[in-house]
Amino acid sequence: MIARTPAFLMANLGSDISQLFSHLERGESELAASAARRARGIMAELLRHKELQGRTGEIEVLQHIVSDALLEKPLLRVTKGELDAYFMPFSMRVLGEGI
Repeated sequence: MIARTPAFLMANLGSDISQLFSHLERGESELAASAARRARGIMAELLRHKELQGRTGEIEVLQHIVSDALLEKPLLRVTKGELDAYFMPFSMRVLGEGI
């Protein structure tokens, strides 16, 4: 079984958030909502993770970004490219570990 380390979870979170923004760009609201649900599930798991106790500020910001993205008029100006760049190191780390 694959270890669900914080890096593994962050890499998967990055994938779901990237999908969320892609679906929003194409006007696919149901698929976007599905990606947001998956992302929220991963974030909830991250917030419970022992290794992250006391270090959850980034996850909380990401929760706001996901919620905001689903608004008709988002307040935050975060792009898919910025988020992809943020999550890339997590994906590369997981790939480097052979997971």
